[in-house]
Formats: sequence, C-alpha cells, structure tokens
Amino acid sequence: GKKCPKCLSYDSVVKIAYGYPGNEMIEKYEKGEIRLGGCTLDDRNPDYHCNKCNYEWNKDSPHIGSYAESDEEK
Repeated sequence: GKKCPKCLSYDSVVKIAYGYPGNEMIEKYEKGEIRLGGCTLDDRNPDYHCNKCNYEWNKDSPHIGSYAESDEEK
C-alpha cells in the first residue's frame, strides 16, 4: 500500500476516484476502499486521500497537498 506523506500511516491511504459514481464505485466507497472526488477533473486534483489525517495529495507532488474536510461537515 501507499504511505501518507504527512502522518506516515500505511493502512489508511485510499485512491480518490473521480467521475459519476456507478454501483461499483459506491460499493468500494462504502467499504472504505476509495474516496469519491466528485465530477470535476483538473490537473491539480489529488490522487490519494489518507483516512487517518485527511491529507490529500497528487502522486507527482506528495508534499504540496492539502487537508480535506471530514465527510461529516459536507
């Protein structure tokens, strides 16, 4: 698995999936295997999300990411 560049957790990193979520994506999301990134795609979108500390980053620049809000606040 991937390692979070901030909290260094190994088992909490999930890939962020973009686009309209079909049944398969929703199942994976409910199992906690992916995070839904929404339908907007651009180059600055993060690729990975850490479920432990909420840090999100792009695979090309892991140290210039940002912290996501938790799901409860949306």
